[in-house]
Amino acid sequence: GDPPYMMQFSVLTKGATLRIDLDDFKKKVSDCKVVIINSPSNPTGRIESLQTLKEIEKLAEYMGFYIISDEVYKDLIYERENYIIKGPRVITVNSFSKTFAMCGFRVGYLWSRDQQFVDKVIEMKTHTSMNTSILSQEMAFEATKVPRSFIDDQLNIWKERRDIIYDGLIELGFELWKPEGAFYVLPKLTNPKPFVWNLFKKHKVITYPGDWFGVDDRIRLSYALSKEKIKRGLEIIGDFIKN
Repeated sequence: GDPPYMMQFSVLTKGATLRIDLDDFKKKVSDCKVVIINSPSNPTGRIESLQTLKEIEKLAEYMGFYIISDEVYKDLIYERENYIIKGPRVITVNSFSKTFAMCGFRVGYLWSRDQQFVDKVIEMKTHTSMNTSILSQEMAFEATKVPRSFIDDQLNIWKERRDIIYDGLIELGFELWKPEGAFYVLPKLTNPKPFVWNLFKKHKVITYPGDWFGVDDRIRLSYALSKEKIKRGLEIIGDFIKN
């Protein structure tokens, strides 16, 4: 029922996988001007299949909508190389925040074949928030010199953390899918809101209710922590469940 000029967002699911269902996608984008694709996704850590991403490329050209491809987690994929969506109607958005742990420095960028569009974005940015800080720009410039081996080493660290929290939650009896990217897990719970609140109030362990992200029966945990803190958090959750 939204006007066709509005950007629409839907959680498109196939079973409990939280991946895009192409048949559902085709129906829902018929009146869209812009579609955001986020793979790996926040908050699920799921990656879309290559077949799905390539089909969305074709649909964008055929149906005439633009794709904003959110590639912020592109270097945090554990299962395969990232696939960057391509085409004349694709706007690629990226950031230094995740790959180089520069979240607080707020350096991002976009790429498009449409120079006129890029010029308009630059004009808007200039008149709304001026320039990115000099320190942030200098740090981002140095980050561009980092060899791929550094990123690969970091990815191994993330993968180890992913395995620790996933295996730990499975051992505690939770049902969840294993993320292929990013750094979040969403274990299933029958009554998540009291769990989130009491875990924080009584034990100072922060989690988030899944309904913030479109899933009512789950909670979200981040594993952007040291291995020691993840293991300690799992111990506290285990004791909390028993008591």
